[in-house]
Amino acid sequence: MAWYICSKQPPISLFVQQFPFTVGRSSTPKQNFLSIDNPSVGIQHFALRIVDLSMTLVNLSRRNPIRVNGEIVATSMTLETDKGYLVQVGDVFLGLAIDKVQAEEALESAVERYMVKTGDQLFGPFTIEELPDAYTDGRLTVQSIVWDVRDPASACPATEMMQFPEEDLKPAEEPPPPPEKRRVTAEESPPVVGETFMCPFCRTVSDIDDVLAIATSPLQLGDPVLGENEQKRFLPINFTSNGLAIDPDGGQCTDVACPYCHMRLPRQLLDIPQVVMSVVGAAGAGKSVFLASSIWQCRAKLGELFGLNFMDLDPEANRWINAYEEKLFFQEDDTPLQQIEKTDLNSADVCRQAYLGGDNVLLPLPSFFSLKSETGDPACLTVYDSAGEHFRAGADTASSLVTLNMLGADVLFFLYDPSADPRFNAKIDRGTGTAKNYAQRQDSLLAEMAARIRRHLGNAEGGLDKPLIFGVSKADLLHRFLPLDANPYRALENGTSALDLDVVADVSAQTEKFLKMNVPEVVASAHNIANEVYFMPLSALGHNPMREGVRPCDIKPVWAEVPIVFTLARRGFVPTVGGKGNDNV
Repeated sequence: MAWYICSKQPPISLFVQQFPFTVGRSSTPKQNFLSIDNPSVGIQHFALRIVDLSMTLVNLSRRNPIRVNGEIVATSMTLETDKGYLVQVGDVFLGLAIDKVQAEEALESAVERYMVKTGDQLFGPFTIEELPDAYTDGRLTVQSIVWDVRDPASACPATEMMQFPEEDLKPAEEPPPPPEKRRVTAEESPPVVGETFMCPFCRTVSDIDDVLAIATSPLQLGDPVLGENEQKRFLPINFTSNGLAIDPDGGQCTDVACPYCHMRLPRQLLDIPQVVMSVVGAAGAGKSVFLASSIWQCRAKLGELFGLNFMDLDPEANRWINAYEEKLFFQEDDTPLQQIEKTDLNSADVCRQAYLGGDNVLLPLPSFFSLKSETGDPACLTVYDSAGEHFRAGADTASSLVTLNMLGADVLFFLYDPSADPRFNAKIDRGTGTAKNYAQRQDSLLAEMAARIRRHLGNAEGGLDKPLIFGVSKADLLHRFLPLDANPYRALENGTSALDLDVVADVSAQTEKFLKMNVPEVVASAHNIANEVYFMPLSALGHNPMREGVRPCDIKPVWAEVPIVFTLARRGFVPTVGGKGNDNV
């Protein structure tokens, strides 16, 4: 059995005699027998297979549909030997039949159907009679390009295809050039809210007017930046009465995306400022558990102490940290052991690959929390969770944005695990818990961080001109040596509280002194990272858990939320007292 397949653009004319026969964009012979070099075609888009002695067309692109004779084929369809088929794969049209004449006739059936490109958006196919309607609804303009679906080389200005009103044909004033997409550096000021915004994923500053919509139609699949299984991103030109974008197939779009990296953006980020905290920790330091504990404490204490409403800005982005919180703090029966797994660096909840500037770039996925007081303007706390593996020597490449996120943060937070340093073994009190950590060098991680900062800032000696919080993780193991009982909050006469900077400074001095006596090179490395360093003893659980997990009823966090409170205080969202007499109350 042989089937004939043909196309005018690209020129294809061949009989298919070996099955299965795969078709797609990839030119690798192991993936496709027929390669079509067109970005709208999937890597492996469809296959011809013999199933029960019948020819079957199978869609290999999962959610990306194929049109056969105008009908969508989401999975597969059986082909009859006495028919010709017009197959639309992305923007490419193929004739397919058991007979060459039938296949060519099927390809000719696409005659007088036209694709329209308006700006960066693609519309169609349309019959010649449908083009005026496309002009009326804005999909076709005098600046559009139109071509026959069978032959993209026939592309021509829309003015050659139809008549437009004279007023539309008048030359328009040349618009000003669009703002340049640029990376934010540590020296730059934050973008002006309401005019531009900074993408939390790629750290590109863009104009609000350039924000893309995310298509909802199942036919609008395939994105050049995020992959063929992602919904298409596009610059909207049509909107509903309540301001929602309309995709080319009429779908109403509720989500928006960054113009550069195409990642989905929480809409609120376009209108409110961000307070950014970058968290780094060595493998096994308990960073994920600590973040879950600190966020849970913030949900209660920020409202109780400071009258600040703190909640998820984007529950989807915060899914992984919410799952940790539920395991640790939200169990109906809080006595069974809960096992907390180490965060998988390749998890879709932690990072995402995107194709930017010719490279596959790893985009870290932060967590977002809204901040709102009764009197102040709202803001967003953006927390980046960066693993120590990202700070191996040689890992600072164009494909990783971890260092840029660190440089752009308001406060950098490093979680140090003393239980991973054998020099603390004689001082550690593990209590009744059995959990242990393996020994590892953490000063090398700090040294790599310092080297990156100097390299990116072009400064051979200096560090970041912003605070570094050096958190001593699992501080309950060293409770005899660290000031864990210190209260960092001072009650005010109006019934609220303030962060006491004098207590923070005193605790920092005591903690630093203890570390200097045991791990002096670690303290020196911390000071190489930033010009302003605060040492804080922190415990996410308040005790040493069992190897098998932790019982929620035993959790009693110590200072877990203070790094976030301190970060918010730096931006004026939390009142402070003390600190060289500069009270902010």
